[in-house]
Amino acid sequence: MNQKLWKRLAAAVFALSLLGTLSACGGGLSEKDAEAYVKGHLDAIYLGTCSQEYIDLVEDMTEAEAKEMYQNNVTWEAEILLQDFLDVDYPTDEMVERSEKLIETIYSKAKYQVGSGTKTKDGDFVVEVTVSPIEVLYLLTDEDVFDALDQSGYGEAETEEQMAEADAVYGMLMLDKLEELLPQMSYGKDQIIMLQLKPDDEGYYVLVETGIQKVDEVMIDYSGTYAE
Repeated sequence: MNQKLWKRLAAAVFALSLLGTLSACGGGLSEKDAEAYVKGHLDAIYLGTCSQEYIDLVEDMTEAEAKEMYQNNVTWEAEILLQDFLDVDYPTDEMVERSEKLIETIYSKAKYQVGSGTKTKDGDFVVEVTVSPIEVLYLLTDEDVFDALDQSGYGEAETEEQMAEADAVYGMLMLDKLEELLPQMSYGKDQIIMLQLKPDDEGYYVLVETGIQKVDEVMIDYSGTYAE
C-alpha cells in the first residue's frame, strides 16, 4: 500500500523524543550497565516488561512510570496505525481500543538482540542492537481497502455525519482484516542499529534520539521495506 509513512516518522520523532529523555545514572557507568539500560528501555516500551536492574539504572524511575512509557508508546502507535496507515479520519472509542489491542499483540512479538556496549574515547557509550522487523501490516492490499470502502458506503456519504458513520464501518472492517493477517506474521531482514548514550549537563547518560527513532521505524515494517 502507498501509505503516508512520512507522517509516521514525524509522529515517532515526537513520541520517542519523550521516551528518550530518561536518564541513566552517570557516575561509574560501565559498558555492561549501558547494555542493561538499552535492553531495559526496549523491553519497557515494546514488551511492557520492566526488570529491577533497569529501574535501578534509571534516575528516579519507578515500575509504574515504566508501565506508563509502554502504554504511551502503544497509544501513539495505535494512533499512527488508524490515522496515518489506515487513513481513518473519525476513529471511535471502540476502534481506538481495538487498535491498541492489535498493537499490543504485534509488540508482544518484538524481536531484537542487544549486543555488546563500547565506551568511546569521548566518554559516550555505543550499544549495537539488531532488530528483526515485524512483517504483517504490509500484507494488507489495495483490494482489501477498496472492499472495505465499498462496504462502508463511503462513496455515498455527503455530510460530515455520514462520512463519520462510513468511517466507523470502514475502520472496523480494516481492523478485522489486520487481525485475520496476524497468523501470517513473519520477520524481515535484520537491521543493525547503533544506539548511543551521551552524558547530559548533569552527568546523566541519555539515549540519543536518532538511534531510538530508527529502532521504532524498523520495529514494525509498515510498507514491506525489509521483507525477505
